[in-house]
Amino acid sequence: MLDSDHCRSDVNNRRTRRQESRGTNVARILSAAETLCALYGSGKTNVCDIASYLKMSPANVYRFFPSKLAIYDELVARVLNNNLPVMQPDSARLTSAESLRAFILELHRRLLALMREEEKLFELLTVADGERWPAFEAHAERVRDIIAEFVEEGVRAQEFRRQDSLRAAECFCASTAALWEPKAIRNFHFRRSLITAEGLISFCIEPLRNGTFNAER
Repeated sequence: MLDSDHCRSDVNNRRTRRQESRGTNVARILSAAETLCALYGSGKTNVCDIASYLKMSPANVYRFFPSKLAIYDELVARVLNNNLPVMQPDSARLTSAESLRAFILELHRRLLALMREEEKLFELLTVADGERWPAFEAHAERVRDIIAEFVEEGVRAQEFRRQDSLRAAECFCASTAALWEPKAIRNFHFRRSLITAEGLISFCIEPLRNGTFNAER
């Protein structure tokens, strides 16, 4: 019985070490991809460049990622997670409208900072947005779901009218896309000189309170 328990323990320990080793290698590859992408852009960086930077063979990189696209899709998720943290609703501190405004403004601020300070990485996000990469689609859905939470809280507090929160969130995302979608944000301040980010958000919040628009039409 003791021998059986010892064998199971050894198997579990080996599995844990393999998982830790895999996680370490994945993190190293993504860090290298991010460094090279920030310097040269994703279009001029391939798997061989990443492998050379890490002093490993391309075949070893392919053990962890099936393609260059898989590496950069995971990098997009990493950049979004690291630079665009999602705020959670806090109804005890702010009204739903205030929380919603703060959330979109923070996304906007962080994207602008990334665009100005990490141009190549921002270009990668633009490609991921334009080509609907899985990582960016997941991020967009997360943004929509967080907005839907704010709407639901506002309805419960009778701050917003009764409505389908998910449809309302879809409409709100589409209306504020120029503030947080990479492919649109670059042109916002050049083409919409009479509109501030705060003004656009206020304009989009008002229908949540009093609007009669039917999103199904």
